[in-house]
Amino acid sequence: MKLKHLLIFFSIIIFTTLSVKSNFITYTERETTEFDIGGILSYEDNTIVLQIVRNLSGGNCSETNISLRVIYPNGTITPIDLSMEELGIQPLNFCTVDGFSPITLYALDTKEGNFILVTYTEAADVNNPFTYDDYVMLIDLNGKIYSKTSMGPSLVDPTNNNTWAPGQSTITPNVNDEQEFLYFTLLSSSYNDAVFIYCNLTQWIINEDGTLSNTTEAMVLPFQLLPSIISTVDGDYMFIYPNSLSSSNTSQDHFSSQAGLYAVYWEYRSNIARAPVILYEISTITEFNITELDCVVSYSEVGQICLVTMQPNSTNPNSTPVYIIINFVSGGSVFSAKHIDATLPKIIGIAEIDDPQFLILPLPFGGYFYSVNQQTNISDDNSPYDIWGFVLDDNGNFIQWNLSNPVQSDSNALPQVLTNNTLIIVQPIVGQYWSLITTDLYKFHEDNSYHNIFINTTNPTIGQNIIANETYFLTITYTVPVVLSNGTFTIFQNNGSSNPGIVRQIINGLNNNEYATINNDTVSVTIIESTFNNPGSTYYVTIENNFVLSLLYNGPLPGLSSNIWSFTTTSEEKEQESKIKQLFDGIYGKVKLTEDGTSYFDNLNHSQKNEFFNNLTQELANAVVVATERITTNYRFVIDTESSSKQYFLSVKIEKPQDASDKWTKLIAKDLNVMIQNMDITVLTSESSSKYLESIYGYVTIPSWYENPDYIFQFILTAIFFLTLTILCFISICYDAKNKVKSDAKSNVKNDVKNDSKYNIYNKKHDIKTFFYIMLCDVYDLIQFLQLLSCKKKMVNRKKMVDEDKKNHFKIYSYGFNFLSFVLDILFAKIEAGSVKSIFFASVFFVTIPYVVKLGYAVYIILDELVREENTEDSNQLSNELLRKEDSEDSDGQQDGSQDQQDNAEEKVPIKKWLKDSKSYKIILVILISLAGAEVEVLKMVNFQYCGYKFNVKLSEEFEERIILGEIIGIIIKNIPDFAIRVYFLSKAIDFSYLSTLTLLVTVIKILGLITKPIELNIVKRKRRNNYNEL
Repeated sequence: MKLKHLLIFFSIIIFTTLSVKSNFITYTERETTEFDIGGILSYEDNTIVLQIVRNLSGGNCSETNISLRVIYPNGTITPIDLSMEELGIQPLNFCTVDGFSPITLYALDTKEGNFILVTYTEAADVNNPFTYDDYVMLIDLNGKIYSKTSMGPSLVDPTNNNTWAPGQSTITPNVNDEQEFLYFTLLSSSYNDAVFIYCNLTQWIINEDGTLSNTTEAMVLPFQLLPSIISTVDGDYMFIYPNSLSSSNTSQDHFSSQAGLYAVYWEYRSNIARAPVILYEISTITEFNITELDCVVSYSEVGQICLVTMQPNSTNPNSTPVYIIINFVSGGSVFSAKHIDATLPKIIGIAEIDDPQFLILPLPFGGYFYSVNQQTNISDDNSPYDIWGFVLDDNGNFIQWNLSNPVQSDSNALPQVLTNNTLIIVQPIVGQYWSLITTDLYKFHEDNSYHNIFINTTNPTIGQNIIANETYFLTITYTVPVVLSNGTFTIFQNNGSSNPGIVRQIINGLNNNEYATINNDTVSVTIIESTFNNPGSTYYVTIENNFVLSLLYNGPLPGLSSNIWSFTTTSEEKEQESKIKQLFDGIYGKVKLTEDGTSYFDNLNHSQKNEFFNNLTQELANAVVVATERITTNYRFVIDTESSSKQYFLSVKIEKPQDASDKWTKLIAKDLNVMIQNMDITVLTSESSSKYLESIYGYVTIPSWYENPDYIFQFILTAIFFLTLTILCFISICYDAKNKVKSDAKSNVKNDVKNDSKYNIYNKKHDIKTFFYIMLCDVYDLIQFLQLLSCKKKMVNRKKMVDEDKKNHFKIYSYGFNFLSFVLDILFAKIEAGSVKSIFFASVFFVTIPYVVKLGYAVYIILDELVREENTEDSNQLSNELLRKEDSEDSDGQQDGSQDQQDNAEEKVPIKKWLKDSKSYKIILVILISLAGAEVEVLKMVNFQYCGYKFNVKLSEEFEERIILGEIIGIIIKNIPDFAIRVYFLSKAIDFSYLSTLTLLVTVIKILGLITKPIELNIVKRKRRNNYNEL
């Protein structure tokens, strides 16, 4: 019946009597229909669940709902009633067949919480059992349904008219709480085989969304008898079954093996089962029947324990069974086997008991719960049971429990022992009331509050306050010597909402042994800096079974459940950041993908790459426990050019804090770096995107250029380079200024008697003035071609002082700038371009191809000059130019300056003759042509002088025009493509390096030549036309 239709009134009565230490829990059901207790489920945290079954009168069916009562350790009871409609299952599941119900409940402990697995059946045709399929439903303790999964066809008995046989499957949860379980079911072929029972086995896992998935292929195993299934301490599975040989054994040797206990070992997530091994052989004269087999993980001794109940073949109905206790480690190695002949205490009179039932259960803290069960009214199948209970030690000694003998128990629910050694008995139902009686059983071993008798002490202790930045190790001291094994040691941060919390560090005993060390019985676990990174938070530790092995038996020891070993980091006073610091506190950084990660990333399309980035930033934010918006990305990735294999850098930014309580970005960067460098022991190694990160690289912040020593060094080199050009330029100006002053001084004192003192005074007077005047003329010459000034008169005056060879000393900057541009192009292609896909090849192409084109063009210019005939036009042009210069001289004694220019002109020779004058000139020309491949303007150096050093090569006027035209071509075929490449590179690059920024700036300056070069070409052409017109 639906929950909303129920008016539930319940009361909890918990009281303790003085004579016995026991508690009672009583609950009142509002529904008046008769009901039974269908079973009890118990969990590691001592939560229990009762199934309420309301039977319909006159049949084998019950009401079509699943009713549960969840009883928490604090005494709270939560009712859950799920109707058939809510469950989405068919009515056939609420009827038994030959006493077996299709619906069976199993408790499942996981790190995410407590769940219930419900088996049921769906029929495509209710009249045809061969259309029946078995299913498993997953629900939580709030009644939420997560998934329904088909387990395969239901069992049909071909020997009984193909009757449906429900309830023949079992579920065994994995001991390590990894949300996994084993599904075991019989096959129909078992009915046709007189020797073997065939079973189908599969391993399953619960996914994050609650769906179920196979972790192994289905495996079929034959058994002579139904096995007892156990999940071993190390997380594997064992199938243990008895094999009685008495009926077929014809040996007359009464001491030969009469029966045995066998085990089949099946590894976790494996498709291969090992061959059966024998755990125990029975050799005795008196024949015994194995009546019961119960195998469980032993929490008081190493490994597992099997309790074999053997009933003597005696005519005495009250004969006491013999119990064989077998201790063995995972894999089947037995280290202890003994029998207990339990002689009942005198308090139980044998005469009082008729056809008793015996129950023995291993206890978590040593010993066994032993009970003798007798129906109060043996003639009534539904009669409750009287229970006499004891605690039995390994020597067969009985210890009285805390309850008065006998205690009545409901007939449908066996007593349960919780992990804290508490016994729970369901008492007979009275009307609409059901009640539980609980008692604490005697403990042979103490657990020191760790719920594990093998753990002696820990540091820090439970509930201790610790100083985060002073905690470098966690230690566990066991009660026995240990060695590391394959289990994990996990540190969680309690986030107050989800279970189990935030994973901070995971240590595997074998795979991460550099973080865990053993000293006899003590394990020390190294703590990385990022683990306790939130002062004032609570942390707790879980230890998987099989984290350590017993040194003596080489068997895995039990671990430690969550919420037991917890401690708190002390709060630290946080320094107040200034608002300015918070505003500019964002940090850019990068992470690196492994080779496999890079290969995986390359195979993603654009949208998948963006999803990869989003997942990565989410996982990193979760790992360092900050808000999602604090870790962002611009979706940029580049290639690591220094790696021998292809690996990507990914851009990851840490945003500035929005509130004073937010974690500082530098601390987040530090934690990220530590966690990635130690990702094998952090949650990052198991996430979908972060698992591809290169742990050696970590998280590297990208500093501002003024914080980067490499960039500062590069900037200093650039400044030194331009400072050197400036010094060279000033030296050239000083040299020409001194020469001009000397020439003027000689002219001014030529009529006077030679006086060195007067001559030196004149020089000092005019040196500085002439220096600045020449520099001013150079500046004027730079801007003249832009036609920003029109100063013809000034131009004439300038010509009085500076001849054609000496003008514009700033050309040193032009040559140096061209050299810098070429070097930067090469460095960019070599260092930077390879980091962005396709940029490297484009950069190399636009370095080499334009170089070849401009080199060919330079060769063409020089060859044209070499084959050019000396003609009278050029000679007349030169003579007329000299005459014009002579006419323009003033009568104030400037004849010597004009004569110097004429001498210079007379010294110039054709390039062919110039090359013949010296072999070194040929080498110089080859060097200049080679450099012209980088910049055609270099060829102008054949007509350039520096501090008196000059080549005095006579060149045609077309020479300068062709050079300017070559510079324009170079800008079009090289600098414009370079600009596009640089811009694209910066749009993809993670780090705006000094080199890439300077290269872009130089390229932009070069492109501006498209504005200045045509104007300069026009000026040269106009000058040439004027010269011809004057002729």
